[in-house]
Formats: sequence, C-alpha cells, structure tokens
Amino acid sequence: MGWIDNYRQAQFRTAEFFVPNAENDGGRRVAVHSFPKRDEPYSEDMGRKSKTFQIEAYVLGEDYFSKRDNLASALDQEGSGKLVHPYRGTINVICTNYSVRETVSETRIARFTITFVEAGSLKFPNAVIDTTEDVARKKEVALRSAQSSLEENFDISTVPFSVTQNAMATLEKALSTIEDAKQTVSAQSQYRRYIDNIKNKLIQLSYDVVDLAQEFADLLTFGTNADDEYEATSDNARNQFREMVKMFNFSPDETIGDDDPSLQFTIFIQQMAVINAMGLMSIIEWDSLNEATEFRDITFKKLEELILKVNSDELYTALYDLQTSIARDIDTRIRSLARLADYTLNTSLPAIVVSHDLYGNINEEQDILDRNRIAHPLFVPGGVPIEVRIYG
Repeated sequence: MGWIDNYRQAQFRTAEFFVPNAENDGGRRVAVHSFPKRDEPYSEDMGRKSKTFQIEAYVLGEDYFSKRDNLASALDQEGSGKLVHPYRGTINVICTNYSVRETVSETRIARFTITFVEAGSLKFPNAVIDTTEDVARKKEVALRSAQSSLEENFDISTVPFSVTQNAMATLEKALSTIEDAKQTVSAQSQYRRYIDNIKNKLIQLSYDVVDLAQEFADLLTFGTNADDEYEATSDNARNQFREMVKMFNFSPDETIGDDDPSLQFTIFIQQMAVINAMGLMSIIEWDSLNEATEFRDITFKKLEELILKVNSDELYTALYDLQTSIARDIDTRIRSLARLADYTLNTSLPAIVVSHDLYGNINEEQDILDRNRIAHPLFVPGGVPIEVRIYG
C-alpha cells in the first residue's frame, strides 16, 4: 500500500483545510543532574514529551471567508477536539496557538500557521462521587419533606362544604391526569387497577391526609424508587420524564384562594412531579449535551417557581439540596457528551461516507440516518442542513 492510500483530508472538528507541509516534535523529558567533584552528570528520564504538531494550512475559494471563519472558530473552541492529520491519522489535540495571513497578492486564500498539542488524559487517582446514588438519596428526603408539608397544610374537616367539594374534584382530576399521562408502565392494567382502588376510597383518604399523601406519592414515583414494581430504566426513563412533565402545571378547575386545601394539594402534586422528574434525569442516558441541557432547564425552571411557594424550611432545604445534587450529576455525565450542530454537505453522499468524513470512522452512520429521518442510507441530501453530533 502506497503512502497516497493513507493520506487523509485534513480536518479539525468540522472544519476542513489543506496542508502543504507539517511538522511534529517529540522526544523525552530529561532532568540533567550535575554533582560536585564529579565530571559525569546523571540524566534522569522523566517520561515522554507531549507531542506537538505544527501545521501550515490554508483555505481557498470564492467562499474562503466562511471557510476561514469556520476553521478559526474550531481552533478557538474550548477543550480538545479530533484532528484528522493528513499524514498521521486521527489525533485528539488542543490548539495552543494559531495565526492567519491574508494578502492582496494572494486573493481568495487564507493561510494558517497552527500549533496543536496532544490532549492526553488524566490518569491520576481522583475522588469520585456516585452522583446517581446521591440524587436518589436527596430525592427521598425531598419526597418525605413534601409529604410532611401536605400533612401539615391539607385539612378539609373544618372548611365549608363548597370548599370540600372543590378539594374532592381536585383529587379526582389529579388521578385522571396521572392516568392520562402514564403510558410507559410495563403492566398498564395493574397500574390502572391501582388508580381505580384509590378512586374507590378517595373520600376516606381526603380525611386522612397521611394516607392520602402516601398513596399519591406512590403513584407519582414513575419507577424511580428502589422498591417500585415498575422500575424506571435507561431505556424508558426519557419517555417517563416527558410524561412526568405533564404534571408540572397540574391545576384545579376552580379558582381557589391561598388558604384553600385544593391549592395545597395542587402544589404537592407539582412538587412530587418535579422531584421524581429529577430522579428520572439521573437515570437517563443522555443522547447529547443539547438534550441534557434542555431537560435540566425545563425542570429547574419549574423547581425555582415552586421553591418560592414553600413555607417549610425543611422542604426548602431538601429541594435546594436535590437541585444541587442533580446539577452535579448532569455536569459529571455530560463531560463526554457530544453537542448537536447543523452540517451541510456540498453534495449528496451515502451516510457511511458522511460518518467517515466527519469522524474518521463509520460508527455514526446509523445515528445520522435516525437523527435526520433519512429514508435511504445511500442518499444523505446535500445543500440542506443535517443534524450531527460534534465531539470535543
């Protein structure tokens, strides 16, 4: 196999460019020790030097402005990225410096001098927090605090009959809303029988707030408790989260006052939904940085709204601790995630070729097809944006 067979189109992240020449530096790190009264020094090998790559690159054409800006943006981006080196294959690197030259004597071309250093990896021991387990613990504390808050504030035994009727209607609506939202239970019939059982004793429960809080708490776990019969998994947690979000804005049909039991129960349902949604977020295997950010923003926005309505120090602390815990969990797990970006092909190509050109491998072929709902794997349309994952 000749050298030309191994020659690659130069690319950093999604920016392509041409390379007329390239250099790289390597070697060993050596500490030279000189001792008194000795002519011979001692050279201590301290390990391999970080490899650096100096590349002379250029982009050209009538649209070279956009190509220049695309490459500069890729070089300015934080963190490491994939460099497809024309002579040395795919390398994980960080750009430490670059300069751009444009002259009137050379039109439609921008020349770059770029220095990359290999990114490497941290191999020293590091303290690791089991963020998923931490979220589960904080979630249980928040759930108990929310139940305690309802037990202190929900009482229909001393209110007018009309207020009692409104409260009963709110309880019934909550059951119907949960039943409509819940679609991913593996055994739908058993779950609905459980709801029917609560409906049959709803009047009794409305006067026993401890049991009332527990029954609805059990309904709204959506598989996030360790002893749940229908356990949430990484395969269904994403769908269950979307179902739980439907409960975020649950409200009674009638207009109610601040001291109305229906309001206290409404807030309780919303609190349980948000708390369990965060439990589901710690189980979801994120598809991309964009998705993780989207789910976090939806949940945190509602949580911050509910925190303003909390009148219990215990519940306030529990909700705040849970928010901190899930934020840490997301930050820990998104470090290796890709972000989504639009990418436009100049011409239509097979998905396997697009994957190879973008990533240096064919592993992303199916994701490109699925993400963009492309009917035929040999025809990814050119001239229109497609959504792709960007690593680094």
